Amino acid sequence: MKITKNLTIKFTKYSVVGTLTTILYFISMFLFVELVKLEPVLSATISFLVMTFFSFLLNRKYTFGGTYSHLKLYRFSIVGLIGLLLNFVIMYLVVHHFSYHYLIGEIVTLLIIPLVNFTLNNWWTFR
Repeated sequence: MKITKNLTIKFTKYSVVGTLTTILYFISMFLFVELVKLEPVLSATISFLVMTFFSFLLNRKYTFGGTYSHLKLYRFSIVGLIGLLLNFVIMYLVVHHFSYHYLIGEIVTLLIIPLVNFTLNNWWTFR
């Protein structure tokens, strides 16, 4: 029971960090496109990197604890790329293979990717 409670608390903290860093992503996207006048794909790439870095820092400090290491940042980045790949595959399948509306894909990704990323980060990145 204690393990379940600890995982629930960690997942809640992970979700809060995810919400905050998603907001950071959209703010930085807006700033790079509208104020700096960068091309949107480049802006999205830079914003994703900014989001991933801050997500790592907040999750390390607030969600999982521990000290900074390059290995943890490297592992966190790999998990982020796995999430990005999963997002692409799920959206592609939902929209192009099954011909559902893209919002169905967004719901599916919202249900799957945070759980996968949390599991990988909890048991591999920050173990």
